[in-house]
Amino acid sequence: MHRRTRLSLRSSIVHDKENEHEEQTTPRKRRSKLPVNVSEHERDDEFVPSPKKSARKSRGRPSLQLPKPVVESEDAEETDTSWQEGGASELVGKLPEREKEYDQLVTYVENVLDKGGSGSLYISGPPGTGKTATLQRILNHGPFVGKLRPVYINCTSIKSVGSIYKKISEALGLKVSGGTEKVYQGAIEAYLQRKHKTVMLVLDEIDQLSNSKQTILYSIFEWPSRATARLILIGIANALDLTDRLLTRLKARCDLKPHVIQFLPYTKQQIVTILKSCLEATDSLARFPEPALALLAAKVASTSGDIRRALFIARRLTEGVKKEDRKNGTATTTAVTTVSMRQVMAVLNQVYGGAQTLSQDLDEGFPLQQKILICSLMLVLKHGKNKDITVGKLHDVYRSICVKRNIHAVDQTEFINLCSLVETRGIMRLQGKKEPRLHRVYLQWDEEEVSAALNDKQLINSIMDDVSCLGK
Repeated sequence: MHRRTRLSLRSSIVHDKENEHEEQTTPRKRRSKLPVNVSEHERDDEFVPSPKKSARKSRGRPSLQLPKPVVESEDAEETDTSWQEGGASELVGKLPEREKEYDQLVTYVENVLDKGGSGSLYISGPPGTGKTATLQRILNHGPFVGKLRPVYINCTSIKSVGSIYKKISEALGLKVSGGTEKVYQGAIEAYLQRKHKTVMLVLDEIDQLSNSKQTILYSIFEWPSRATARLILIGIANALDLTDRLLTRLKARCDLKPHVIQFLPYTKQQIVTILKSCLEATDSLARFPEPALALLAAKVASTSGDIRRALFIARRLTEGVKKEDRKNGTATTTAVTTVSMRQVMAVLNQVYGGAQTLSQDLDEGFPLQQKILICSLMLVLKHGKNKDITVGKLHDVYRSICVKRNIHAVDQTEFINLCSLVETRGIMRLQGKKEPRLHRVYLQWDEEEVSAALNDKQLINSIMDDVSCLGK
């Protein structure tokens, strides 16, 4: 037995050496640099291991399965499935307070489809304003399902700027030989020249494709101008002026300049409407009194207008009072615990932080200079002819009010700091990128909310009636 084993081993060694000698003497074939079209079946067969190897690898460890790729969008952050229980899932896709933007998108796509041509769109707006969610709703729009071939790509998921061509090729199911950027780009452009269904290409966070010469962004935005492209290109980003700032050459040709739709931050009233819809869908509207809801909406609207943040805070507060009911054994009774103003302020302080909390603001009141500043803004908004208010114009009105009342007026530099302090309270908002005196000033609160916060009706009435301080 042992002798037979040794002989078999020797013969196998000799056989292996002969094979090695033959491989060395046989000239190695050079690979052709020409692209070779490989079918999907042949490509799959290359990676199929032999039964022996697969059995050897799987021995002693469980088989692994790669998860399917999931597209993440900016509007999917801070989402909890518990918030959609009890009928709230019906609200998905309805997007309250975004019907105007949705109708604009539907009209634009319908016009392109009716003409059988192409077009490009640029959608801008801060995070959490419903951009991606509205586009997802467009992709699922009934009349468009059979007419469009949707392709959605989040540009934050690509490793390098040039790999966007590979992503688009894979999404279109193109068979590409070679792995260079130009090969993938050529495959896409060849596909657009052939007869095909209209493609809606949505590039979320498109500003991630920006590079020094913007060659990739230019090449992508030039695709819809091709005669047989049948392409609706939609780019999404936060910056309003991305196409004007980075793609200046698009202005020269009308067929390349994209149509722009702006998603503005949600206002206080819009946030209240959306919160009421979601609270009503989860049978939690009775737990949120109107003043608490208004305070939450006002704070979110003054900071960012991010509806995801407002929904996150509202869900956190409702879960807190529900937990309190379960703890006290009153969950089944009709008298439910409601969200208090102090609870709203506590959560807002935890979420937004800041050196001066909201509770301190309401307890300590406002300094006199801040009161005069706020009243000056209300005076201009109520009686001024031009509602487009800058910091410099507001300072002129503020100084006139102080002079008439023998109150020390701060200079413009201190006034800008004063405006920043009032802005941290969420009452007004400053906007602008130029010098501070040219920044726009917007009032975020209603007149009744400001009056209650200032708690000085005599001062407010005296300033609001003094129209002479507005000047000419």
